[in-house]
Amino acid sequence: MTSSRNRTGLFAAFASLGVTAAFIPAVLPSAERMLSAELSAAVPALFAGLLVGVLLSGPLLVRRPARVTLILGSALQAVALVAAAWAGDPVLFIAAAALAGLGFGLVEAAGSVAAKAAATGSATGLLSALMGTVAVCAALTPLAVAAGAAALPALSILAVVPLGTIVLLAGGHEPSASASDAPARREVRALLPLLPFAIALPLYVGVETVLSGWSAVIPARALTLDPAAAALGTSAFRALMAVGRFGAAGLRRRAVSPIAILAVGTIGAACLMTAAGLLVNDAPAGALVALAASVVLLAPSYGLILGLALDRLDAARSAAVTGTLVACGAVGGTFVPSLVLLIGRDPASSTTLIVSAALCAVVPVLVLIAARARQRTSTTS
Repeated sequence: MTSSRNRTGLFAAFASLGVTAAFIPAVLPSAERMLSAELSAAVPALFAGLLVGVLLSGPLLVRRPARVTLILGSALQAVALVAAAWAGDPVLFIAAAALAGLGFGLVEAAGSVAAKAAATGSATGLLSALMGTVAVCAALTPLAVAAGAAALPALSILAVVPLGTIVLLAGGHEPSASASDAPARREVRALLPLLPFAIALPLYVGVETVLSGWSAVIPARALTLDPAAAALGTSAFRALMAVGRFGAAGLRRRAVSPIAILAVGTIGAACLMTAAGLLVNDAPAGALVALAASVVLLAPSYGLILGLALDRLDAARSAAVTGTLVACGAVGGTFVPSLVLLIGRDPASSTTLIVSAALCAVVPVLVLIAARARQRTSTTS
């Protein structure tokens, strides 16, 4: 996927991820009112579908070009967005959320492989820009949902984003595969150096899910805001993520080391989250400011961790293991928030924020361990 059309299609695919990531959570209150039903199960259904999608992506990416999986995932997201907007039954809405997650997982995994193939040198710069695109679209989508909350079927117009991805990619050209790009079998010994990344990804995704999933709940409880005002916390979170991710992409263009960006960002975010935990009871406004700053510093982490892992592989092996790495992240997004809530009890509690900070602080340690292991391997080879 090296042509300009395919590159544009790749950015469109990640834009659709932003739409899907924000649409289901943002539309829940309006859908519950319209269907007179409890739809909280839609969020775990979304994550369950995502996990299935990334697991299915492995076999697909080994046997087919990444473009095929991107088109399939985009089609599933388009169908899911329309189905959720027109759902007249709670079961249909929850099923649409699961289908959206399935398409999301396929596109995320295939897009990471495509970014590896399209990148010149390290994949971390391109992945940071792509993740920034996700954040921008995720920040704008809740505004569209708020504008169309009175007429949910009208929100099916958002399906134009994944449909546009299909048009761009279907008309593109898949470059001929070289011998080195042929699908590779997974060799356990060759994947062992990626173990620190496979642990760091779920920790990061779990912490991000704490902040994003409760981005409206935390300010609502800390400042006693009404739900309408608190909902803007989700857009604010996504906007801050965009700032952090595009900032990291700019630093990469200036040849700043991805490990340096990741280490400084995650350590800084952990410190700020700890400060937020200490301030949330006595100075909640200050705690929210600290959390906002931590989001900016934390935002580039996913693309950097995944990019650093893929940099250690050739194109064939990256296709074989990307689904596994993204699945690790999906597992973290499902279980880490549950663990944090079990310990902290309340999303806006001091304990919740400090536990999240502690998990965040482990991420740079793991990445630095992987970097030192690679240096030792390079020295002895």
